[in-house]
Amino acid sequence: MSELRRLVFGAKRERHVANENPQQGVLFENEPQTVVEPKVEPKVEKKVVEIKTKPSKTKKKAPARNVFPESIPREEEVIVPQEVAENADDFVKIGDDITELLAYKPAEIHVKKIVRPRFARKSKKENSQENSQDNSQENSQDTEQDTEQELPQIIQALIPPRLIPKGIVDETLIAQIIVEKIQFHTPVHRFAKKMKQLGIDFIKQKNLHNWLHRAAESLLPLYYLLQEEVLNTGYIQADETRIQVLSKLKKNASHRGQMWVYFAPTIKATFFNYEPTRSTEAADVILAAYQGVLQCDGYSVYQEIGQRDGVILIYCMAHGRRKFYDAKESEPDLANFYLDRVQQLYKIEARARNEGMNHEQRLKLRQEKALPILKELKLWFLDKTADRTLLPKSKIRQAIEYNLSRWDGLMAYAYDGKLEIDNNLVENTIRPVALGRKNYLFAGSNDAAQNLAILYSIVGTCEKNNINVYQYLNWLLPKIAQEKITPDAVNWLPHRIDPAILVK
Repeated sequence: MSELRRLVFGAKRERHVANENPQQGVLFENEPQTVVEPKVEPKVEKKVVEIKTKPSKTKKKAPARNVFPESIPREEEVIVPQEVAENADDFVKIGDDITELLAYKPAEIHVKKIVRPRFARKSKKENSQENSQDNSQENSQDTEQDTEQELPQIIQALIPPRLIPKGIVDETLIAQIIVEKIQFHTPVHRFAKKMKQLGIDFIKQKNLHNWLHRAAESLLPLYYLLQEEVLNTGYIQADETRIQVLSKLKKNASHRGQMWVYFAPTIKATFFNYEPTRSTEAADVILAAYQGVLQCDGYSVYQEIGQRDGVILIYCMAHGRRKFYDAKESEPDLANFYLDRVQQLYKIEARARNEGMNHEQRLKLRQEKALPILKELKLWFLDKTADRTLLPKSKIRQAIEYNLSRWDGLMAYAYDGKLEIDNNLVENTIRPVALGRKNYLFAGSNDAAQNLAILYSIVGTCEKNNINVYQYLNWLLPKIAQEKITPDAVNWLPHRIDPAILVK
């Protein structure tokens, strides 16, 4: 009952507050009371002198005002007193006081008007007539007859290739639809309402969906290049999450598909892959030929893949820690022993991150600070598994056995500076899918779900590399419409691009 109450009403954050001083007692600890007889002291007259002291006043510093970046456009408004405006000759300006306020202008929509003038090339005889005005009247008549027989040559610039040929939409609008749907989890029907507020009420939701999926299909070759980049790093993190997909076989029916996510920490690149199931066969669509380190949770599919030649399976410390957090209420002493030491491990990682250590420096720090803690925990696990007082079905024993069976994989990060202590990077990457499904609820089909996977891959890699998603798509979509995607297009990917070229 207490476990159910904690799940329903308790905090979702697995926060552990360690006792920094084990010798410190409890503030309100119940101690045996002892009766002390009061001592009788002789009365002594005391003169009390009141000393009035003025309370010390500490001056608080005014909070520093934020300075807006110079890259933000400024709109200047000059406010002049009415008296000065009416009698400008009587005053001289001696300075300015400037106040900057962050303002907002609602989104604007405009029509991109492409004008392609047509030109007719002048004939050679027309040019000769202009240069030779002293020709005879007969030659002039002959020239006019010849000109009438010649057809003028029409020259006109070709319209640039577009993502939607013969469509009425520019790539800038498609980029905004992707940003709204994928980055900010806005369903397409809500974006259609925004369009109506801007005066565009003739574009249907179906058009917006078609444009979104057409963009995803155009990005497919680049998506395959991204997949190859991630798998070739030799170290990936994997996770999966559900997504509801409408069924074509039965009206208004849906099934639960799976969005598989793979993240390469060394290059900060990610890609998503949709499969209808959560089986080993679904994971093998991507991992069948994978060689390298695979970091994941304890899901049995990954354990099966980890038994293959060339695959090194390591585990997530956050998942192992969660087991002890769940056992904290029933066995606080044993759970806190483990949680205190894991908290020390994360402080070591925080130090490496805050000091900007490279892989070699991080490995040295782990060997010196983290490895002794990990070895101590393993010995503690072995000691507790021999303790018969811990019931086999108790949460604390299950937590100990879960961690001990995977401890070599949990310790692996301490022997390689490029490895992470947990799987949190890929779990943070997968979070937008969970947020999105609460808004748009489902994908229209399996193909539509895979198109979402393509767009999540591009947008997710942008976010991991602090790339402005709209600027990147506004640069990329016209490029893929006008240029052929070759293996050299790997340099177009967000983790390889120079952000400076995106700012126009």
